[in-house]
Amino acid sequence: MAEWVTIGSVEDVGPGRLRGVQLDDLWLAVAKLENGALAAFQEWCTHEECQLSEGDLEDTKVICYCHGAEFDVSSGAVLKGPATDPIEIYEIRAVDGQLQVSVDAAPERVRWTEWRL
Repeated sequence: MAEWVTIGSVEDVGPGRLRGVQLDDLWLAVAKLENGALAAFQEWCTHEECQLSEGDLEDTKVICYCHGAEFDVSSGAVLKGPATDPIEIYEIRAVDGQLQVSVDAAPERVRWTEWRL
């Protein structure tokens, strides 16, 4: 059964921004869309395993910085190749100012990754 895990503050991700987060062996990208909606999805591109949190966020799509693959952050669907496989999507919510994601098991360690300076 999945459980909700707090990964940080709502303030940790600004509007129109991406951040990476590591939960033990699970790496996620977290996005706050310009309209304030939240999205959480697998960190690694399905084409060449580049970090999607290093890419660009345009509306509801993330663009991988390596080769330009585009994914819908709501459904995980591939919008533009070269990737052919969708990305995995995770439920995310804000509760009392904290970001929470739904994962299969509670991690021992949660940390934001700082790829982008």
